[in-house]
Amino acid sequence: MPPPLLATEKKAALIPELNEAEIVRYYDQCQVDYELVWHLKSQMCMHYGYWDESTPRLRDALTNMNRKLAELARIGPDDRVLDAGCGVGGASIFLAKNYACQTVGITLSDKQVQTCRENAALHGVAESCEFERQNYLATEFPDASFDVVWGIESVCYAYDKADFLREAFRLLKPGGRLVVADFFSNEVVSNTPQADLMEKWTRTWAIKSYADREDFWEGLTAAGFVNRRREDVTSRVLKSIRRLYYSFFPGLVVTTVSQALGFRNATQTANTWSTYYQYRAHQQGLWQYLFFYGEKPGEEQ
Repeated sequence: MPPPLLATEKKAALIPELNEAEIVRYYDQCQVDYELVWHLKSQMCMHYGYWDESTPRLRDALTNMNRKLAELARIGPDDRVLDAGCGVGGASIFLAKNYACQTVGITLSDKQVQTCRENAALHGVAESCEFERQNYLATEFPDASFDVVWGIESVCYAYDKADFLREAFRLLKPGGRLVVADFFSNEVVSNTPQADLMEKWTRTWAIKSYADREDFWEGLTAAGFVNRRREDVTSRVLKSIRRLYYSFFPGLVVTTVSQALGFRNATQTANTWSTYYQYRAHQQGLWQYLFFYGEKPGEEQ
């Protein structure tokens, strides 16, 4: 018979799986790439943006994504929003400035927490935006703390996405709304070249795997959400996908030489390769970019 678990071991065993150290290393080391090619310092967005017929530039697409999700979640001035996986605070700051709501952004990176606070102060919304280092799968917030839980390209980091859905449901007030924008996997057969390609892509971003779109859809119901909605917006991120792919070839030369000279490291070079793997996976129809929405039943339901 194995020895009994210590109290600390029992607690650790209950925490849903998320490779915190690997995720923090990726974002802390690759933030420079986002600054160089993704307007990170001005737009503060680490997502792909939303392109429509009236979108002339990447910076406009980045703003469009925030606006589209805010409209989907029906965010208003009385709402308290959890930005789950907040990056450098762009979505939280956008929501506070444009919708006069209160936001709480959480991230695993102490470096990002500090950057978020500096950005909020710079944009005059420090009193409306809080930022903390927390794991969105096991937060320290009480039940029913938020009107909206918001996740842009962050839910993918949970090993089991159902863990995120359960925690989001717990944190929402009755009638609260969940919005997610992310990459989702189409059906991929294990031990095939397609599965290998998807693994190469996710590994470059410190992601174990993307959620299967149908599993996530059913997971909303299993977690207790009602009034589910989903929308395939793959066509709205393709300009960003192509932009990154076209930058891959010159970027690979630069990053390979820079790594050899000691100016870049293996994590940053892998990030460059992500643009190639992602585009190849798109060409083979292996993923979609989707919006998901769900509501926690109100007290009268």
